[in-house]
Amino acid sequence: MDSSSCEEEAAPAIPTLRPSEKFHLFVSYSSMDAMWTHGLISRLEADHAGLRVCLHERDFTPGRNVLENMAECIYQSQKVLLVLSQDFVQSRWCLLEADLSLFGYCLERKPVIPILLRPCQVPLHLSHLTYLEATDSRFYSKVVQLLCTPSHHVARSLPGLRPVPSLYSGKTLLTLNCINRDRLPSWKAGTFSTLGVPDALKGVLEDPEVYRHAVGILNGVQSPRSCLRYLACRVVLGIFLLLLFVFSVFWLVVSFINPSIPSVSQFPQFITNMFLSLLLFVLAVNSLCWFRRFSRRKMKELALRVGEANLLLAPHSVLMGCETLNQLSFVFVQLEDCRQTFLEAPDGEALFQKALLRFSCAYACCLVQAHFPTCGDTAGALGHLEPGLCFCQYVSVQLEGPRGTQS
Repeated sequence: MDSSSCEEEAAPAIPTLRPSEKFHLFVSYSSMDAMWTHGLISRLEADHAGLRVCLHERDFTPGRNVLENMAECIYQSQKVLLVLSQDFVQSRWCLLEADLSLFGYCLERKPVIPILLRPCQVPLHLSHLTYLEATDSRFYSKVVQLLCTPSHHVARSLPGLRPVPSLYSGKTLLTLNCINRDRLPSWKAGTFSTLGVPDALKGVLEDPEVYRHAVGILNGVQSPRSCLRYLACRVVLGIFLLLLFVFSVFWLVVSFINPSIPSVSQFPQFITNMFLSLLLFVLAVNSLCWFRRFSRRKMKELALRVGEANLLLAPHSVLMGCETLNQLSFVFVQLEDCRQTFLEAPDGEALFQKALLRFSCAYACCLVQAHFPTCGDTAGALGHLEPGLCFCQYVSVQLEGPRGTQS
């Protein structure tokens, strides 16, 4: 009886709202992370009766200016919780909310509680904050502890928060967009700045010349000069060839039905005309589908260029990947153990360099997406990266060909 009463007395309680406050917590998150965030808030509200959480889709005043809604709700909240992910970082909406949160924190000493949902490049104006990791086994209890701690205590130092972790293999360091990406035509390969090493890479790339040389390799990719790069040209040419095809087919049908036309008796000419009709149809389809074929060919060329760049970056435990013509991703991955595996074979160093050239771009993209191909031989095998496939395992799966399937 006494012990249970002691536990009840020791149970944390949500601080009382001041007259100027309407919410205990203002939550800022990306719409891509809404399901996870709503699950967390629902659990908090179920476990703590009276907890008032402000969510923009639920508590903003309809018809009112968005900035006014955000400013007022943050002002009326005891604490601000940020759900950090790459989607959050890339969302201008969420970045604006983050700016307002820090503005309120500076003026009102409101505590900001960042939660790292997925690895991402934290914006500079948030990089000084430490955060909770959603994968921590004691994550929920730490969130509850912070919510139940008076704001004036949390504002001085956020107890229970973990400092920014050191680099780990597989961590995404940077997503780099090309220059003038918004105004760049879809058919043109992007040009990336080489003026200096981005802040996110300075901790691993000490020599700026390595970065400039690696990115310079990609800037050498040429854009097409064919008039087919313009959509209007492809459409006009495709329609013109299709009309010629229809006309030629119509002429062949009329010639075949009407025996009075002398060309019907000329079998070689009839076959030639039929062949030309088919050729016109093939040319029309190819002109309309030119961009798709060009994109595939150009992406293969760019992937090989990225492989060349990765030969320079791999000794620094950095790999580059690209999924579009105008965006690069940099990941931190330690390849020495995989390199030692290659060295066990004859000409191991040459094989390792060749594997980097051919497979490193796609492997870096798999690390960014946290999505790897699977194969029966590697499903239960212990590699050099946990979780996921290490580089030598990935190369093995790719070399197996059709037997490797996407999970």
